[in-house]
Amino acid sequence: MQKLKIAVFSLAALCFSAMAKDPIVITTGQQGLTYNATYGVNLASALGEYGYQTSVVPSKGSLDNLDRVASGEATLGFTQADAYQFWRSRHANEAQNVDIIGELASECVFVAVKKDGKVTSKGDLKEGTKIAVGEPTSGSYASWQYLQTLEKNYAKVETYAKGGIRSLAKVNTGEYDAFLWVSAPDRNNKFLDAVMQKDSGLEIIDFNSWNADAKLPNGKAVYTIEKATTDSGIIFNSTVKVPRTKTLVVANTAGDNDQLLEDASTILLKNSSRVQGTASGK
Repeated sequence: MQKLKIAVFSLAALCFSAMAKDPIVITTGQQGLTYNATYGVNLASALGEYGYQTSVVPSKGSLDNLDRVASGEATLGFTQADAYQFWRSRHANEAQNVDIIGELASECVFVAVKKDGKVTSKGDLKEGTKIAVGEPTSGSYASWQYLQTLEKNYAKVETYAKGGIRSLAKVNTGEYDAFLWVSAPDRNNKFLDAVMQKDSGLEIIDFNSWNADAKLPNGKAVYTIEKATTDSGIIFNSTVKVPRTKTLVVANTAGDNDQLLEDASTILLKNSSRVQGTASGK
């Protein structure tokens, strides 16, 4: 009888220990946007079916996510491939604790300018021009920083770590000559919507003239140059040539997370459409 009590107590203690374990933290992006409201929520839901407790937390963007995952503050996170490459080049030691475990949809780097303004093509992005590229922890900021290493003229552009619609509007007033952001080509985006308004006074330029041969640690290209549709018309679509980069799912590998990483990798490999919110019926 005593042995039975001990066994029951031990089993209860084990169950309590499992229940009391801290949840898996998934660091995402701005509240309500794709990384947070779609990828984070859907990945958490899928992991829940494997028995994991999760916490989906908002962040300031790709660089913030990488810092959190590297430090162990978060176990899983999302980042643009170019942001990951930029971050790795400046955090070689911390990068040893971060691994790519999957990839999701593509994202495009867009540049908006004033119609008939100082910048009318990619060649005008050089010394003497001003560009706003998003907050310092954002993926768009990292994209621009990384692109500056690939194209020497971009390194001479006067860069402002400012984002939001207010900064885009300042292109129209002449305070900035260009505004850069990163977004999925097939999803609604406030910047694209604003630029494509009939009387916005803004336009998106082709942005495709640099060495796009850089590779990630897994051997895949950081960028591909492709056409992105900016406006769907009845007769024809408006398109621009832009660099396209993947959304990566990264994980902290320093802790005792082997089974979690196996399960998360399985979800991303076999059920990617569910995480992206593109599965049939969603």
